[in-house]
Amino acid sequence: MKLFGSDEKFNSFCAQFSREEDCFGILFNLKWPEGFRCPHCRHTHFYLISTRRLPLYECRSCRSQTSLIVGTIMEGSRTPLHLWFQAIYLHTQPFGVNAVQLAEAIGVTYKTAWLIGHKIRHAMVQAESNRLLTGIVRISDTVYSRRYTGSVEWHRQEQPLLIGASSNENEQLKPIIVKLQSKTPLKNNYDFPDPLPFIRYHVDPQSAPQAIITRRYGKNRNNALASMGHKVTWWIASVYRGIGPKHLQRYLDQFCYVYNRSSSTLFEQLISDCAISKRITYSTLTQSSARSIRPTRVARTAVPVVS
Repeated sequence: MKLFGSDEKFNSFCAQFSREEDCFGILFNLKWPEGFRCPHCRHTHFYLISTRRLPLYECRSCRSQTSLIVGTIMEGSRTPLHLWFQAIYLHTQPFGVNAVQLAEAIGVTYKTAWLIGHKIRHAMVQAESNRLLTGIVRISDTVYSRRYTGSVEWHRQEQPLLIGASSNENEQLKPIIVKLQSKTPLKNNYDFPDPLPFIRYHVDPQSAPQAIITRRYGKNRNNALASMGHKVTWWIASVYRGIGPKHLQRYLDQFCYVYNRSSSTLFEQLISDCAISKRITYSTLTQSSARSIRPTRVARTAVPVVS
């Protein structure tokens, strides 16, 4: 299997996490960084039951039992824990991994790989959901899967996006937020989505009034934001061969999650987020529209600067 030249590193990782026991200590410390806490009574002492595939921890006070994967994205999964670790690792690689590659790499079915990938993305979505852009905030529109034709009508694969970023004096963009927009209120593919909801939910209140809004074309366009919009489409097309609107936001959040974090500690951050994120089920994934998750926040009025 080829994963963009990372086979040697992946094989080394697999050697490190080849058994279930190799994962127990790490996951225990991520679930209970201050030591065991019973999820029912918060008692700190437990009896270890090690006769099952995954250890059980029985509270010495209330006698309730819990396992390592309860309360994580892995809850209810029959996939071995060390394969989950390998899958999480592959999602931290520069280009990521699609379901076909993942199924081959860890030896599971395509359906299982697809579900594992979406559960990992769900942890990324949760981690990014409360992010606010601060400082100098720049916002622009972009189009996912832009089709360069003579028509201004929307192609069915085209999707309008808003991309925002905190920017320094050199216009270096980090962190970024990319959100899928509705086509319904837009006249054509040159129309501009309303930026106020984006600002309301994703920009710090102190920075919101000075948010700088530009278009993806014209003399005032921000080239760094425009380039980032192209990178998003290129990455999804290269790795996943294109994504429909139903799940597109989750892949946009994945792109932002990886971009916004240091590559040197990305696995540690992602395994930690997977350990504290509640699971999402197959039925929820296949039934929901998977639109952007917005943090609950009191609405406010912001007057952005339009450039």
